Amino acid sequence: MNNKISIIISTKKFNNEFYKTITSINRQSYNPIEIILVSHQKILKDFHLNNKILLKKFTSKIKNQVFQRNIAIKNISKNSDLVLQLDDRILLEKNCLYQLNKFWNRANKSIVGVGLNQTNTSNDSGLFNKFINNYFNFKGKLLSNGIAIDYSNVNKDLQVMWLKGGMSSWRYNAIKKNENRKYPMWTWSVYEDVEFSLIQNKNKKLFVCQNAKAKIIERKKIIDIKNLFYRGKIHTFAQKRLVKKYFKSMNFFFLSIPLLICLSLIISVFTFNISKFIYNLGRIIGFFIIHFD
Repeated sequence: MNNKISIIISTKKFNNEFYKTITSINRQSYNPIEIILVSHQKILKDFHLNNKILLKKFTSKIKNQVFQRNIAIKNISKNSDLVLQLDDRILLEKNCLYQLNKFWNRANKSIVGVGLNQTNTSNDSGLFNKFINNYFNFKGKLLSNGIAIDYSNVNKDLQVMWLKGGMSSWRYNAIKKNENRKYPMWTWSVYEDVEFSLIQNKNKKLFVCQNAKAKIIERKKIIDIKNLFYRGKIHTFAQKRLVKKYFKSMNFFFLSIPLLICLSLIISVFTFNISKFIYNLGRIIGFFIIHFD
């Protein structure tokens, strides 16, 4: 069966990474039926896609990933079977969509979401994440303190508890049910993918397809004190919000997260990692914030 795949991409601004993502889609051995782009900037450039792919372009006044994805979901073709969400810096291997389609063809109805296999480990993975992945078999797990364990570079199809928002495919009907999903209008939508997975994962299953391979293009590390501090605050607050909403008990969060943040802060001092130091200062502040607008 040839599943009709719609790809949605939200982006804040256009750069070389974004164009590389579009190029990698255009070179696929298995074509999507459409690409839906939603940007905070007006999309002036016409992309040279093969004639089997329809391009839809929309502008969002609000710079928020969930809000922009909601716009895209409203405009998905009704003929679509699957919806693939991509971030604006993902490189798909040539047979990625072919392998994804192949996986979905043998998937039973209990499977609602399938993630791409990120073959390079992101530099964004925290210290605790790296430790857990090196010494324990916790890939793709979600701990009750809100920590989502990374699942990069899996060597077999893996059932997981959460899917990365920028590298995940969903059944059309499942994603259309949440086309007006509410999420705080932060400029950085941290933990929105974990929350979306929890909503979908209630009575269904999520998998990562080992053969549907892709890479994330790592951005250059730039020391932006204001942005790093803001992201740190919002990270801890969003984590606390998610635990309170879905796990109900905050005990493990309050016992473990401050300790892990302080440990990361100390290591950032001894390794002269200024970016991580500023980020962790924000993480500490976020721990005490009650409301974050």
